[in-house]
Amino acid sequence: MRFLLALLMPVLAAGACKEVRVLTYNIHHGEGIDGKFDLARIAKVIRKSRADIVALQEVDQRTKRNGGVDTLSTLAVLTKRRALFGKSMAFDGGEYGNALLVRGSILRHGVHAIPTSFGREARSILRAEIRLKDCHHPILVMATHWDHESQVDRLAGAELANRLANDSPDLPAILAGDFNANPSNAAVKLLSGTWMISGAGVPLHTYPVAEPKVQIDYILARPGSAWTLRDARVLPEILASDHRPLLATLRLY
Repeated sequence: MRFLLALLMPVLAAGACKEVRVLTYNIHHGEGIDGKFDLARIAKVIRKSRADIVALQEVDQRTKRNGGVDTLSTLAVLTKRRALFGKSMAFDGGEYGNALLVRGSILRHGVHAIPTSFGREARSILRAEIRLKDCHHPILVMATHWDHESQVDRLAGAELANRLANDSPDLPAILAGDFNANPSNAAVKLLSGTWMISGAGVPLHTYPVAEPKVQIDYILARPGSAWTLRDARVLPEILASDHRPLLATLRLY
C-alpha cells in the first residue's frame, strides 16, 4: 500500500496548484471617477493585487471614446500578463466587451453570445482554457458582464455559464465578472447549486465605488470539491473606476 501511495503522490501533486489569485474588475472603459482615462491606474491595481487570473469588464478596444487605444496590448505590457479580448459588440468605431489577463498560457478560447432580449445591449462570455505557470492542470476561466436591467437576460447568462462549464466536465472552472445582481438574485442562486461563490455570506460590496452598498461583482469556482477558498476581499481602490475590484485567493486540489 505504501508503495502504491508513493507512486500516486507525484501524479496527484502534478494536478494541484498552489494559491491561485483571481481578480475581477469592471474598469469603466479605463475612465476613473475623476473623468480621466488612465490605463496606468488600472494596471497598478492589477499589479498590486498579484492576481494570476484577471477578468475585466467594460473594456474598450480602439474606440473613439478611448482615443483609439489598444487597451489589451497596453495592459498586457504594463502588467506583464498575457491578454485576451472577447468582443461583445461593435462600439464607437471599435469594439467593446470582456477581457482576461493571465500569468501563464492560453490554450484555447472563444466568445459566446448571451441570448439577449430585444433592444438590450449585447452581452457575452469570454471562455478560455489556460495553464498557469505554477499549475500543471488546465483551468477553464470565463469572464462575463450581465445586463443591469433585464432579469431574463441575467438568467440567460447564468444558464450559458453552466452549459459552457458542463461542456468541459474534466476541467476545474472559474467564472468571474459583473453580474449586475445582488447575492439573493435568482441568477446568482441558479449558479450557487453547482458553483462555490467566493465569500458567500460575507458582505463584499463592490458598487458604487465611493460608498459600496451592494455586491454585483463575483468570483465563482467549480466543482466545489476541487477548490478551497483562502480569502475573498474587496480592494480599497476608489478612483480608477466606478466599481471596486474583488480579489479571491483559491487553492486547487
